[in-house]
Amino acid sequence: MSTPAVDRDALVDLLDGDPDIIATLIDSFLTDCSDYMDAIREAVDRGDTETLEREAHGLKGAAGSLRASPSSGAAQTLEEMGHTGDLTGAEAALDTLETEIDRLKDELRALRKACQEAAGTLD
Repeated sequence: MSTPAVDRDALVDLLDGDPDIIATLIDSFLTDCSDYMDAIREAVDRGDTETLEREAHGLKGAAGSLRASPSSGAAQTLEEMGHTGDLTGAEAALDTLETEIDRLKDELRALRKACQEAAGTLD
């Protein structure tokens, strides 16, 4: 069995179960995530280790704040590649990150819907 994309219980506990705050945090991540992923893809394609390190670090932190260990860990792998300047295996690491981010986004959308239902506000 694979690790869940996000530790829902830890995230809910962190934010005191406030559905509005949880939904806001999810929306922020979903908005920023595409920018991070675009920058990371471009950095890998260009071999730009400095940008890779910076953008992967930002995504790692954003995913970590959501208690999304698999995505955070995948971003950390790319961050470390950028830091060391060794991009051996970067394409495979990027594939892993993309898979984890896709899983995370699906899970976050479901959690956001549950939060909206709990708050009685469906957009």
